[in-house]
Amino acid sequence: MISTVCTLCGKTIVGTPITDADLIFDSDRCKETYKKLANIYGHNISDLGLPDVLNANFFFVDIVGLSDPSLSVKKQMSKIDTLNKLIGSCEVFLHSKNKRIILPTGDGMVIGFLLNLESPIQLSIQLHQKLQEYNKNKTDDEKISIRIGLNSGPVFILNDINNNKNVWGPGLVLARRIMDLGDASHILIVDKMAEELISLSDDYRDTIKLISEYKIKHGQVVKVYSAHSTEFGNPNIPEKIQTYLDKN
Repeated sequence: MISTVCTLCGKTIVGTPITDADLIFDSDRCKETYKKLANIYGHNISDLGLPDVLNANFFFVDIVGLSDPSLSVKKQMSKIDTLNKLIGSCEVFLHSKNKRIILPTGDGMVIGFLLNLESPIQLSIQLHQKLQEYNKNKTDDEKISIRIGLNSGPVFILNDINNNKNVWGPGLVLARRIMDLGDASHILIVDKMAEELISLSDDYRDTIKLISEYKIKHGQVVKVYSAHSTEFGNPNIPEKIQTYLDKN
């Protein structure tokens, strides 16, 4: 069944959709904007025709313990470079070219997949498997540990200080906050995205489990899910969430 939702703006298409390869849009404006937005990373995007809001599926990752003062700056930079290369070699990343936005965050990155709800969780699994292989026979200070937060939702298009296009908004912010709750190897997912994934496949039903509700910044309460199996993720309750549960 062909979707009747515009790839860019998420609005229901009324009338005949405009197609471009395997993508559909509700107007030429959205089609051209999408092409520009697909190159947001490292490129300037024209001010013409950009929408105010974009929906995406977010993967937010950082390296656990990177700020440890016992690590030299050179070793910290090496870990960041290695993580970037491992992400870049994942099949999901390679196959999503021109269908994602990428923003570096210093000790990690956030990737917004514009089309596929499953891309963030699949990238998480593939990255964990590559890290397990990479960390074999490495010394403790050479190993790379990560934590990941996943969420889907809207972001706003805005200009940064250099007048380049950037994105910011609740979809991205909540992915960051859910990631910040995690310890090494956690893949944490916000409730809405987790529940949609669970409804898609029995595989997700088996690997994505509810941890608990958690009150994040500004009093917002979310249900936190964790994705894990014998091959990826962390089955333990994150320390921050356990402390919260003990107090409540």
